[in-house]
Amino acid sequence: MASDSNSKNNQFRVVLPVIFTFGASLVFFQGNAHADDTNVTANTAVTTTQTSDNQQSSNYQNANVALMTAQTVQTHATEQTANTDPNKGAVDIAENAQNVANAPAVDTQPNVSTNQISNTQADPENGTASTTVSGTGNINTNGLSARNVQFLESIHQGAVDGWKQFGVLPSLTGAQAIIESGWGQSALTTQGHNLFGIKGSYNGQSVTMPTYEYYGGRYVQINDAFRAYPSNYESIVDHGRFLKENSRYSNLTGQKDYQTVTRLIRQDGYATDPQYTNTLNRVIQQYNLTAWDQEAFNDNINTGHIDNVSVQGDNLKVEGWHATNNYDQSMHHFIILLDGNTKQELYRQEVPGTYRQDVQNVYPNAKISGWGGFSLTVPNSANFAGKAIQVVSRYTKNTNGEPNDGDDLWFNSVNLNTNAGYLDNFNIDAATNTLNISGWHATDQSVGKDHHFIILYDATKNRELGRYEVNSAIRNDVAKVYNVYNAGKSGFNLQVNLSPALIGDNIQVISRYSNAANGERNYVDYWFAPKTFNANQSYLDQVTISDNQVHVSGWQAADASVKQQNHFVILYDATTHREIARKQVSNVSRPDVQRAYPNIANAGKSGFDVTFDFNRAAYAGHQLQVISRYSDANNGEGNRTDAWFAPTTVPSNNQGFLDSFVANNGEVTVTGWQATDQSYNQKNHFVILYDATTHREIARQQVTNLDRPDVQKAYPSIYNSAKSGFKAAFKLDSSLIGHEIQVISRYSDANNGEGNRTDFWFDAIKLPQNLY
Repeated sequence: MASDSNSKNNQFRVVLPVIFTFGASLVFFQGNAHADDTNVTANTAVTTTQTSDNQQSSNYQNANVALMTAQTVQTHATEQTANTDPNKGAVDIAENAQNVANAPAVDTQPNVSTNQISNTQADPENGTASTTVSGTGNINTNGLSARNVQFLESIHQGAVDGWKQFGVLPSLTGAQAIIESGWGQSALTTQGHNLFGIKGSYNGQSVTMPTYEYYGGRYVQINDAFRAYPSNYESIVDHGRFLKENSRYSNLTGQKDYQTVTRLIRQDGYATDPQYTNTLNRVIQQYNLTAWDQEAFNDNINTGHIDNVSVQGDNLKVEGWHATNNYDQSMHHFIILLDGNTKQELYRQEVPGTYRQDVQNVYPNAKISGWGGFSLTVPNSANFAGKAIQVVSRYTKNTNGEPNDGDDLWFNSVNLNTNAGYLDNFNIDAATNTLNISGWHATDQSVGKDHHFIILYDATKNRELGRYEVNSAIRNDVAKVYNVYNAGKSGFNLQVNLSPALIGDNIQVISRYSNAANGERNYVDYWFAPKTFNANQSYLDQVTISDNQVHVSGWQAADASVKQQNHFVILYDATTHREIARKQVSNVSRPDVQRAYPNIANAGKSGFDVTFDFNRAAYAGHQLQVISRYSDANNGEGNRTDAWFAPTTVPSNNQGFLDSFVANNGEVTVTGWQATDQSYNQKNHFVILYDATTHREIARQQVTNLDRPDVQKAYPSIYNSAKSGFKAAFKLDSSLIGHEIQVISRYSDANNGEGNRTDFWFDAIKLPQNLY
């Protein structure tokens, strides 16, 4: 990394990003130069340069020249919003297209990846020749990934121009760019096309990045401004300018021997790594970057750029330019289209020159540059679909386009195999209880395949559920984004009546174009991500508990209700963990739920309202839980989907009163009553004397309940109010005189008064002095 010569401190400093970037880039170079490029789509801005005497130009002779006439295919495109037969509405599983049992099996290993492939249209930066790539020249790119080849193409012309303008050897520039930018993947490169870490600004543009610098004996992290370029081309040329304008590097400008230049730049202090020279030499040798040096020395010009290779409507569009010194006015300009894999010629046509001022500005000395622009529109056909199309631009004196003087320029192949799709909707419509499917599928390979099918596939059970031929709908929005053959006619809409087969498993939508009426033989698929329809939402609106009934209301909306059609409401004792009762219910209309959950099956009819006979006293104090259940069994068992609501405590009344407390002759007699629902399960009634002064029990006595019609009249809803009275007498020791005595009435489920119990503590009474 180099500092900005225009910064305040013009003294050159090597900062940490130089060392770190170099080290990281070296590892990247050594370990990843042959990186897998299976996920990289060739960019149409990539070109390869080959002259007319190259063997590739002899691959096709006059006998192989064939002008292919494209035949456009009409798909069933309409503006309708419903597919199949709109008059019939939603279709049923296995009742449209083919019976599922007889339907041909869908290939579970799709022949086309579901990964969306990038648009094949080129996107040259700024759209001008100065910022477009121009091929890699004659260097060695064997084994490199497509991404790394594209990187070399993006720096090729700038490296050559760096020699012409500033005398900086192209092989040095190329090697440094590879190492310092990590093949164009460094943060500075991806954010600002800054390949060399030069600080400052470029035409007023900069990007701020964290970096380490060495101050006061230690490295300190700072945020600093680095030059931001519109493309890699400007960064490469600016690198040459930087070396030219810094006097410390004056000894290397104009040098033509790369080993001399790599030694000098290390000695001049560009990098502190002692192996920097060896690393540069190794990169230059491995990729034969000296070919760029020879190109710069010879001042040969044979370069160009493909601006666009794409399908637009029913046509294949090819646009670009070709500048060369090996040209005279007697020559013809041909564009030849090859199968990039087999090199078979698919099409050739002589094209008129299209003027390109941007190219003229960059290559003013080329014999043809500004008028080297070309634009070709070819009727699309199955000859191009799915193929790697290689464009060859040829200047020749022959009127049939065969080589005769002039130059060839071979551009990198562009794959016309875009296969893209998107599901706009794959949801249940609660209003109609249908599965709505809509989206688009655009693929170059649909040429000649005029049957469009939507296939429903159970990815859990690995079986096809049904296939339906649909009318491809107009999708102008897709056509604006994707230059793919059928993009404007790629839409589909389908409604399927809900079936148990659609619920619970992973359901996948497959869009298929085929040339067969049954969707088999020659086809191209797009597999959308699977979805499981298992939504389950619920709410308990009300639980009302009376002496002899429980009334509950609420709703449960579940996709599983399509195949679990028996709806039960269950009362459950969460305290004792046992079921109290269950009832099968008829679903109640709930339009509010349908509005809130429009994509859950049966949401509009998901309500329940049910009353149970219930002995409140028997469950007093217990946690009562309501369960809503959909089941495929008549008794509510089998396969089921539950909604467990929060438990509710059954209220327990507990009232009491001490009528009298009589202390005389060493004895105390107490009378009163305690009415409690808990006496239903706690049938042992005790009266206890408790010394509140010393906090200990004095005595207890089991009593027989007495009739208390007055209590029943006052508390008719308490379980034992009619027979809640008690009377008990206790002998007292004289030591208790003056103590505070409390009476406790207790119901217990144990014979000794312990176990589960319900107490009523009456106010304390002080024993009189005249107890004896």
